[in-house]
Amino acid sequence: MSEKITTESTEVKKKLRPKYIVVKIGPDGKPMIPGWKSTDPEDPRSPFVLMPAKDPAAFQALLVYAQCCEQDLSDEIKDWLYMIAEEPPELGTQGLRNRKSMLGRAINLS
Repeated sequence: MSEKITTESTEVKKKLRPKYIVVKIGPDGKPMIPGWKSTDPEDPRSPFVLMPAKDPAAFQALLVYAQCCEQDLSDEIKDWLYMIAEEPPELGTQGLRNRKSMLGRAINLS
């Protein structure tokens, strides 16, 4: 359940809260049950979902992650981010330009 913070004038929901359910997939491609988790600010081992097609900060975070990964995984992440950058923008044309710009500056494209 999401915790709420009350201020003098309004009640604000915490941003870091359970929002998505993440299911671990086994080697056979089937969900491992029980194996689902959600973001839990009290559990440092809980998953955190990033959606780079909707959030330029998530896009940037995955660029940094790709720079730190083994080469095969890094290449797959970069390919996925290129695909996202080429899609029509979900949040407006400036968001798409920012994602393409971040990609070009953060990763050596050669």
